[in-house]
Amino acid sequence: MKPRVSVILTSYNKPQTVGKAIQSVLRQTLKDWELFIMDDASNEETTLIIRKYLNDERIHYYNSQINNEDRYKTTRYATLINQAIPLTKGKYLSYLTDDTEYVTTRLKEMVTYLEKNVNVEVVYSGQIIQRVNNALKVISKNTRKTRGIIRKAANRVDHCSVLHSRKIAEKVFRKYQSYWDDDPKNWHNGDAAFWARLNEFVAFYPIKKELDISYKTPVSFQRLNAYLPSKIPDGILVKGLGSKVYLIDNQERREIMEGMFELLKYDRNKIVDIPDPVLYKFPRGVPIDEFVYKNLSLPNQRLIKAEGNNDTFYIQDNKKRKILDQKTLQRFHFKIKDVISIDNEVIVKIPDGPPIRSSLSPEYILPNGFIFKQGTDYYLSNRNKLHFIHKYVLNKLKFKEEESVLISKQELVLFEKGDCLIFELFTG
Repeated sequence: MKPRVSVILTSYNKPQTVGKAIQSVLRQTLKDWELFIMDDASNEETTLIIRKYLNDERIHYYNSQINNEDRYKTTRYATLINQAIPLTKGKYLSYLTDDTEYVTTRLKEMVTYLEKNVNVEVVYSGQIIQRVNNALKVISKNTRKTRGIIRKAANRVDHCSVLHSRKIAEKVFRKYQSYWDDDPKNWHNGDAAFWARLNEFVAFYPIKKELDISYKTPVSFQRLNAYLPSKIPDGILVKGLGSKVYLIDNQERREIMEGMFELLKYDRNKIVDIPDPVLYKFPRGVPIDEFVYKNLSLPNQRLIKAEGNNDTFYIQDNKKRKILDQKTLQRFHFKIKDVISIDNEVIVKIPDGPPIRSSLSPEYILPNGFIFKQGTDYYLSNRNKLHFIHKYVLNKLKFKEEESVLISKQELVLFEKGDCLIFELFTG
């Protein structure tokens, strides 16, 4: 017999919560379901947890085997859902993520509503949202209430709060030749894009209860992606869900190998956690290791000086820029503790760039990677342009407001303005 409900669970590297999601389906009072676990090539820790549940014949497991470098090319969870729907057999379709769990009566209540209201194709519920730390301890809690009958559900109803008929999904497919829109522009809100498609045909009807619980962990995509600009600038330390740390250098990701953090005076407090699709969008660069360090391939935006010599230089565009005096050190907040001592014979082989001085003028070349402040506005310097940077982005990228370089209005107009570093506002 065909199951009444097909649940599609999308999974990627959430070992702490994926088991809770699966168990919440197993605990449903309605037993006539099938569960498709669509895993996006998660780590071993996650897949080991999933495999504990595969002895139930109602549970089906698929692993995408996606290459990391291809993650950014589509909205992955939408791609996985599109792959799953043709495999399902249920009269109704429901969605679940690896950081959400259903209330035990969810499927029963939603199916009962649809079967009592034969003209309704889509039903949704309220949701409990719990923000938790890495130990899953609740930090804060709030409730997303239902909003009556909705004809514009995009960004108003969560991914895991909907159940709809197969019939309405097929109408969407006939019009668009796909179910969910997996264009990468929809990473923030792929559900909203699909809800908009559904709303072209039908309204969403409410069940005035909270029937799912969403855990917003420190590694939830929305939290990792919050306030990231569309382009992460050079000089930023980043880390995805894995343990490796990278430097964004010339718009490549360069892995920082063991021992290089201390040698190159990097601050681990400056590491920015970002989603893997964002991380792997950067092409792989040359790793930063002992060989690189000793063969003149120093990463940019580092302070260096020769042992036994007082001259200090700033690496920019693979050239060394001499810092002219103490006043310059003070204005740009250069710190002696960040200076890397290098053999003089290595330093002399690095090409010279223009010196860095404290006074700015029309012919001046700005040092890359500095925050300039004029009034209440902040600007990031890059390739001799000043890029307005939103304060939220400033904090996300681990820049310290107190270390910004004060710049006058007269100095500000001397330099060309580049693209603004702002974030995409998402209210889902």
